[in-house]
Amino acid sequence: MQFPFNGVSDAAPSDNTQPNTDGPMKAGTGLREIWAAVYRARFWVIGIFAVCIVFAVVIALLSVRLYEATASVEVRQEAQKVLGTEQDGEAQSNTADINRFLDTQLDIIRSRTVAERVAESEGLYNGDGFLEAMGVDPLDGVVPEGLNPRDAHIAHVLDTLRDAMAVRFTGSTRILEISFTSPDPRLSARLANAFAQAYIRSNLARKSDSSVYALDFLRDQLAEAQARLAQSEQEVLNYARQTRIVDAGNAAGSAASSDTQPQSLITAQLVQLNQAYSTAVAERIEAEQKWRQIANLAPLSTPDVLNNNAVQGLLGTRADVQANYEQQLATRREDYPTVVADAAELRELDRQINSIARNIRSGIRNEYQIAQARQDQLAQEIDSLKSSTLAEQGQGIQLSILRREADTNRQQYESLLRRYNELNAESGIQTNNLSIVDLANVPASPSWPKLPLNIALALTIAMVLSALFVLLREQLFSSVRTPEEVGTVTRLPILGVVPASEDPEADLADPKSFQSDAFNSVRTSLSLLTSTGIPSLMMVTSTQQGEGKSTTCKAIALSMVRLGKRVVLVDIDLRRPNLHRLFDLPNSNGFSNLSTGQIDLDQAIRKTSIDNLDLIVAGDIPPNPTELMDNPRLPALLDELRARYDVVMIDSAPVLGLADAVILASRIGTVVYVIESGANSPRAIQSSLSRLSASGGTVAGAVLVKFDPGRFGYGYGTEYGYNYDYGARKD
Repeated sequence: MQFPFNGVSDAAPSDNTQPNTDGPMKAGTGLREIWAAVYRARFWVIGIFAVCIVFAVVIALLSVRLYEATASVEVRQEAQKVLGTEQDGEAQSNTADINRFLDTQLDIIRSRTVAERVAESEGLYNGDGFLEAMGVDPLDGVVPEGLNPRDAHIAHVLDTLRDAMAVRFTGSTRILEISFTSPDPRLSARLANAFAQAYIRSNLARKSDSSVYALDFLRDQLAEAQARLAQSEQEVLNYARQTRIVDAGNAAGSAASSDTQPQSLITAQLVQLNQAYSTAVAERIEAEQKWRQIANLAPLSTPDVLNNNAVQGLLGTRADVQANYEQQLATRREDYPTVVADAAELRELDRQINSIARNIRSGIRNEYQIAQARQDQLAQEIDSLKSSTLAEQGQGIQLSILRREADTNRQQYESLLRRYNELNAESGIQTNNLSIVDLANVPASPSWPKLPLNIALALTIAMVLSALFVLLREQLFSSVRTPEEVGTVTRLPILGVVPASEDPEADLADPKSFQSDAFNSVRTSLSLLTSTGIPSLMMVTSTQQGEGKSTTCKAIALSMVRLGKRVVLVDIDLRRPNLHRLFDLPNSNGFSNLSTGQIDLDQAIRKTSIDNLDLIVAGDIPPNPTELMDNPRLPALLDELRARYDVVMIDSAPVLGLADAVILASRIGTVVYVIESGANSPRAIQSSLSRLSASGGTVAGAVLVKFDPGRFGYGYGTEYGYNYDYGARKD
């Protein structure tokens, strides 16, 4: 028999035994996992769909029949023309303008003004007949604060009327559909047509009111513009007489006429002075720089002094005298007449040189002072001329301002007069850009309720609710079910996968059953754990009670016995022992009695009905089983059992919430972890494995038991199937 389980094969355990805290299905969720989740919640999903469909049908049966009547109106964008001389405004409009115009028309139809026209024309304010026909309760004396009964009734009628009306454009056309929905088909048709006609009348009234308002406005503006024009022309004339300006062709108009030619004598003088001032500033800057360069230098270090011809001649003469003087000092005393004469001549030459140097420095400083004085004088003259020029320019500018104001008033008056004449000529012609295409007919069948639509909505809502339910159910009640999830959650090698069985005892007794072959696969995986084969000492535990660890312990022992191994089972689950029930033996004189020294090992070992398979039952239930786990006699007892048997298998208590298995794991080399398919959450398994790992125990691998792919929605295909039978093939 072949037992595949999604590519997970028997293999030796890896060193990585730390649990994966990400939980199952984090490695990836495919369509198979989604279908499996839906399958597990199939009865809930069917119930959700059934409730939604029944609810939709009940609503359809109990809802009031409504009838919708529709009138269509063509809407053209208004073409603003003046005496037919301008282009069509619609042709000139862009897409954004057209869309805004159409949206505006929709808002106009929905406006309170159009609704009031419909209500007045159809007499809807008279009594409660309209409200009763619409199935709306009248106010019955309940009037909102601040309103009288009549106004409250009108507001109630208008709200009901506007709520029942709908308007839309049909696709990309300009056909406007105005619909009205009510329980009375005739009322729906009548009010749909009333809305279309009220909309057209409202459009014409707005145009007429706009023309009258425009004419009145332009008439008032013309009178004001005429008065402003007369006043501005009179101000120009009075100012020209007052200032005696006949022609404003002076510096005031230089900006408009010419930027290079002066317009008056004052301006020409100012231009010349500005040019002279620029030259004086340049000369002053040059003289100032020259003076600042030599101001702190010694006289004979000044370039102008050194380059002076007189200074150069005196320096040459002094050099000759100095040489003669020094030559005489070499042979004569200082009071010798010729030596004294040379010294006096040297002093005279130094005086002359210093005098010339001082004069040159004074000349440079005087040039700087003269340039500064000339600059200041030109600046004063320019400032004096500026006042005269500004006064002259001010008069010209003021006159230009007055003339421009008069010209502006004249242009405004002429423009208003032209527009007034055009509107006056067109005021008698009223054109409309709206026209009725189809009037509303009395509908023959109701538009609501629509049973197919209700069912479609119910199916959509049911799908959403089912998806949310499945998602929340998987998140809140997630459990480890498949071999992939076991590997993802525990990161342990999978020693084997054992299918579910209706009669485990009978299946384990049959060596050819699916369950026996599955445990043979577990035995094969255990034989690969070490280089010497199956470990001689193993402990079997699980997350919580009832997962099948005792049955797994017995099944693995049976598989080993069939290979000729001598095996002993030790039940150290001192809280809920179960091995004695599986072998139909009394639970007395067992491990607890052996640990406390009440009996010896030979008295504790029981023979079973299976050759080479012995059993040590749990014995009397102690008040504190944890103390027996720490018994110093336990290691010696285990060593003695290993000496007598090939394999010693220990059935311990579950890990979750108890310390028994954690203590035993630190004393036993190999731990086989049993996981029941669909019984534990990932967090519970991870917590248990973390406790075992913290105690120093080594978990060899995991065994997934009670695995039923069909129950969890994975099917019995080749991925999780049992598709190999014993017996000869019949050709």
